[in-house]
Amino acid sequence: MTNKVFFFIPNLIGYLRALLYLSAFTIHSFNYWQLSIILYTIGFLLDELDGRAAKKFNQTTQFGASLDMVLDRCATTGLCLILAQIYPQYSVIFILLIALDISSHYYLLSISGKLQIPSHKAVTNWSKNKLLALYYEQKLIFDLLIAGNELFYIFLYITAYTTGFTITIFKITLSFWQSLLIITFPLYFFKQLI
Repeated sequence: MTNKVFFFIPNLIGYLRALLYLSAFTIHSFNYWQLSIILYTIGFLLDELDGRAAKKFNQTTQFGASLDMVLDRCATTGLCLILAQIYPQYSVIFILLIALDISSHYYLLSISGKLQIPSHKAVTNWSKNKLLALYYEQKLIFDLLIAGNELFYIFLYITAYTTGFTITIFKITLSFWQSLLIITFPLYFFKQLI
């Protein structure tokens, strides 16, 4: 009976995400950067879909939550490792970002486990940190910061391979992708701060 959990719709979406991320990272190593980032982006977009499916079909499980968390960490780590190769002068920064991502989520899971809280997102049950509460309790802010974080990494990846058309604002010329990096950076930075 419990084996049915492995075939719940959100978990099937999770397995597809894993396949997409693995394919994206493998294809990157063969220098097909466009296909690589398309597959990665589809995996990222499916992250939103698995959560919605879990709620819609009443298939929220501890396994599904763990699968989602592990996939998110693996995806971010994989892309940061690739970015460290693309931008070797910033490799230490990417290593620190990986460490921050993994350690902060591990901390949240440890606290929620010790306090027997069903989700690490229920921060008001254990923390008085207003930024953390704002992040996890306001869905719009949560979604915006997650999207800004992922899009910043995606645009950083694309910028390494193409400039796109250029935009001139106040006598400063930027490529299209650089402009998107500047727009998403505050969201990215705020998520790292939290």
